[in-house]
Amino acid sequence: MPAWNRIKKTGICRAIHMWEDLESLTMPSIANPPYVMEEIARSCKNFAELKIMGPCDMLFASTLVSFLPNLKVLSVRCTLLSKSALVTILDGLKKLEVLNISHCVITEDPPPAPKKILAKLDDSILEKASRLHKFLTCMSDSCIMCQRCRNDEGLMRWYKYEELWKVDEVRSLAI
Repeated sequence: MPAWNRIKKTGICRAIHMWEDLESLTMPSIANPPYVMEEIARSCKNFAELKIMGPCDMLFASTLVSFLPNLKVLSVRCTLLSKSALVTILDGLKKLEVLNISHCVITEDPPPAPKKILAKLDDSILEKASRLHKFLTCMSDSCIMCQRCRNDEGLMRWYKYEELWKVDEVRSLAI
């Protein structure tokens, strides 16, 4: 999907409406995600996999839970992810089987509070994620992708890292 500022809301909705067999989508950061998710929910009955290439905040997580409760695979790797958004995803997407949060900059408090970056996942998150078939994580200080994501402040500049954009991705979304 093109960047949200490259296509009008009506254009995105019209396109999604015509993709009734859509099962999977890789999408950039979208400033106002509810209209996209609502159109996917309305038009794409077999939709099961989503890759987000932009920050995942509470609005985005809540929107996923509201409009795409049957989502099975979600990748938010290499992005800014608030802990509260992660909890919302884990608690709200009951049919989720695979979650990729590898190399994310996970913050304790959502903005505008001062950003406290988590060094590791706590037991409450790990417990919630234990029901998943696959939970992909990496928060290592020695990992080059984690370092790059932190340097980019969770807004990965993929054009800099073309050779690595598929590494550690869920197989079905690594295209």
